[in-house]
Amino acid sequence: SFYPVSSSSSSSSSSTTTAAAMKDPSVTTAATVTASEFRAKVAQMKNWTPNRTPTNRDRLELYALHKQAVASDAPETSTSTSTSTTSSPSPSTSPAERAKLNAWKTKRGLSQSQAMAAYINEADRQICTYGTLIPNTTTPTNTPNDDSGSGARSRNGNRNGSGHAPEEHERGDASSGTGTSSVLLTPRGLAAVPLLCAAASESRGAYLKRLEQNAAASSSPSSSSSMHGESSGEINGGGGGWWMRQEPLCGDPGTISALPEILVLTIAILVERLSLHLSSTRGATKDMLDTLALRPGVVQSILWPLHNVLLVVWILVIFLSTVTGSAILTVKTLLLGSVRTGVSLEDVFSQEIRPCKRGTASLCARHQAATVRFLGLVLYPLGMVCELACGVVENVNVNLNGGNTMLGQKSGLLLGSGTYLLTTFCLWWYWFIMLPWVAIGGLIMSISFGWCFGLIELANI
Repeated sequence: SFYPVSSSSSSSSSSTTTAAAMKDPSVTTAATVTASEFRAKVAQMKNWTPNRTPTNRDRLELYALHKQAVASDAPETSTSTSTSTTSSPSPSTSPAERAKLNAWKTKRGLSQSQAMAAYINEADRQICTYGTLIPNTTTPTNTPNDDSGSGARSRNGNRNGSGHAPEEHERGDASSGTGTSSVLLTPRGLAAVPLLCAAASESRGAYLKRLEQNAAASSSPSSSSSMHGESSGEINGGGGGWWMRQEPLCGDPGTISALPEILVLTIAILVERLSLHLSSTRGATKDMLDTLALRPGVVQSILWPLHNVLLVVWILVIFLSTVTGSAILTVKTLLLGSVRTGVSLEDVFSQEIRPCKRGTASLCARHQAATVRFLGLVLYPLGMVCELACGVVENVNVNLNGGNTMLGQKSGLLLGSGTYLLTTFCLWWYWFIMLPWVAIGGLIMSISFGWCFGLIELANI
């Protein structure tokens, strides 16, 4: 689980120290990082034993930054994440391999020094967030402490289950106030998009099998998972369901910014609970299905398209939250200055706008599910807005005074920010009127087409 600092593209020089680094010396920047420091941090992370198991999203973030630092940009297409061939991806490539490659692609454009700095900052954040296991503890390693085991809540109330669900979320700002707290942005939702796309590619057969395994694990006497999915099992094995282990990625639980995601998660959890209940081998539900001569898989197949569309709607909410949050943050930085906000315009572009541009482009990749590719078409205007703003920054930076000067950088960021805000505001009707109706229409269509898959399962096709 869909991590977090991206740096600027190669066109933005790292010759100057960012305002964030000047405000907080503990923040590593591309201008200060060395190869020896990077190697030392990699060695530290290899030997690090966390107190709580990091989510798959955070593991993928470190993987992507490490790959970008040692191997530069990811290939456009590859048969695996460990090769650099340009052949088309194999249809048999596992979702995990696709997720790793997609996570690596989100770092495209970072220089080696920028990727190394981002890796060090992310590693420090994870150490602060998950802690370090103290040797010789009195609690056995297979029996987590009440305040540190999977499913325990951090101080901001987030669930920290360690299941395979790639989107299980740990807020980067939930780390303790001491140590290497960073003022840099942490677009956790954007980093989770590749993993959500991989989850949306789950076939109907795999979906039914997973529900059966989850139901069996929940009914097992040895299963200790609760309704909130506080199991440390994998997505295909742990009881409690996959959706029940998720939480908002773009907003803190309990805040207004998290309401859209909470609404999506609530609907998805209800659907999942119904699907798991149908897999029960006892009770009135079983008797009713037997009377109608229906297998649980028939009704679950009807709900399968709704499950996939809810994943796509969640991705849509993440992008809308990102464009809204980045616009608000840009206005605050322009009005109050980077010293007061703790975030510079370069940070907004490198960690929000540019990743958003790459994320929208990745949705239309050939290996994505049909629903994800349709979402890529729907979000095409967002990619154009980000591309336009980044183009203004780069062109002004290069052309002003005939070179990549400090004046060119500041002027490019100001003009690029103005372009981003203007185009985003002009398209407000598309973000907040058209796209919500597209999401509602997709949910209605998924329910309508669900009967087709139910008939397919009924016919054992």
